Amino acid sequence: MTFLRRPARTAAALLTAALLTAGLLMVTAAPALAHVHVHSEDEVKPGAKDVRMTFHVPNEKDDARTVGVWIEAPKGVRGMRAEQVKGWTARQQAPDGGSGTVGWSGGAISGEDGADFVVHIDRVPTGVDALTFVAKQRYDDGEVVSWDQPAEEGKPEPEHPAPVLSLTGASHTESAPRSGESPKLARTAAVVCGAVVLLAAAALPALRSTARRRKAVSR
Repeated sequence: MTFLRRPARTAAALLTAALLTAGLLMVTAAPALAHVHVHSEDEVKPGAKDVRMTFHVPNEKDDARTVGVWIEAPKGVRGMRAEQVKGWTARQQAPDGGSGTVGWSGGAISGEDGADFVVHIDRVPTGVDALTFVAKQRYDDGEVVSWDQPAEEGKPEPEHPAPVLSLTGASHTESAPRSGESPKLARTAAVVCGAVVLLAAAALPALRSTARRRKAVSR
C-alpha cells in the first residue's frame, strides 16, 4: 500500500479545510446579501439631527424587475425625505405623527442587481437603540414584497426581515440584526475565498508531485 508523504498529506488537509470553510461562509452570507439593508456613513445617536442613511435594495426575481421602492419610517422619526436617484423619481409624502413614507418609481432594477436609495431625516427619536423601518418593493409583474418582519432572538431569521439601523451610544439589544453585519460578512467571505485560492495554489504542486511518484512506483 502506498501512503501520501507528510507534505502531501498536510497540503491535502489544508485544501480540504479551506474549501469546507469557504463553502460554509458562502452559504451563510448568500441569504443575508439578498435582504434590504440600511446603513449610515456616520455614527447615529439617539436624538441626532440631519441624518443621512442609505437603503440597499436587491432584485430577487430573475423574471421580473423592481420598479418601485417605498420606505416607511418608525414612530418618532421627524422629517424624512427621499434623495433623488438617477433614473428614478423620488416621491415625498407628508409625515404623519412624526413618521412618514418616501419612495422612488420610474426606474428599474433587473437580474441580480441591486440599487441604493438615500434618505434624510431631520431628527432621530430619543429613548431608542435602533430604528426599524419598513421597506416595500414593487415588481413589474405586480408583486409587492414587504420587508417588515422583526427578527427575534433565538429564532431563525424571517424571510423578509425589516431593515434595522442600530444607534450608537445606546444600550443595544440583540433582538434585531445590526446594520452593516451582512456587508461585513460578505467581506469576510471574500477574504476567505481569496485565501482558499492561495492555499489551493500552494497545495497543488505537492499533490501533483505525489501523484507523479505514485504513478512512477506503480509502473
